[in-house]
Amino acid sequence: MTSDRSQKISPFIVMEVLERAKRLERAGEHIIHLEIGEPDFDTPKGIVEAAKQALNRGETHYTHSLGIWELREAIAQYYSHKYNIMVMPDQVIVTFGTSPALLLALSAITNPGDNIICSNPGYACYTNFITYLDASPNCVIVHEEDGFQYRSDKIRRQIDSKTKAILINSPANPTGNLLSPDTMDEIASLEPIIISDEIYHGLVYAEQAHSMLEFTSNTFVLNGF
Repeated sequence: MTSDRSQKISPFIVMEVLERAKRLERAGEHIIHLEIGEPDFDTPKGIVEAAKQALNRGETHYTHSLGIWELREAIAQYYSHKYNIMVMPDQVIVTFGTSPALLLALSAITNPGDNIICSNPGYACYTNFITYLDASPNCVIVHEEDGFQYRSDKIRRQIDSKTKAILINSPANPTGNLLSPDTMDEIASLEPIIISDEIYHGLVYAEQAHSMLEFTSNTFVLNGF
């Protein structure tokens, strides 16, 4: 018997397609994978060798609960150099992906009945995380004819007494929309906490992606390497 909470979670279609593709591969079919955002090359040899060396040195034990200090220092330095902002290592938490980081951030700030503002369309898992915590997604519709812009005036109209955070994703999945610095500054000026998913910053090829930390400290920033 599954919980009522778990029954509210809709399937993540991308992974269902991947699992079907894997079954076909095991049956001997040749599959070209286009379903998940993953490079078609293996992890670079330098990273693999470094991991082997760490294992051989016995680095197989518990770390600090927030992550290895030297890694948190390196992440803080990266944000300082990349975005010209001051980030301290004790502000950094290392997780095994941005999804656990998002779940931690939402868990820290939401109570049952609260709502989180997010864009629609948006990354499919966002609403599942929010719903799992017995909160509600408070969706702002973005339109193709408007370039899928996530506008601060529309967000402001959605804010109510139960709004705990505004979730932004720039560049956005699945629309590719990149928030301008002016828009980010306007969103930052709104009262709720900002949760900024910046995992796609490495996939910007024309304009410049900005971190929400450039505009406010009232934010949780999610990113990865």
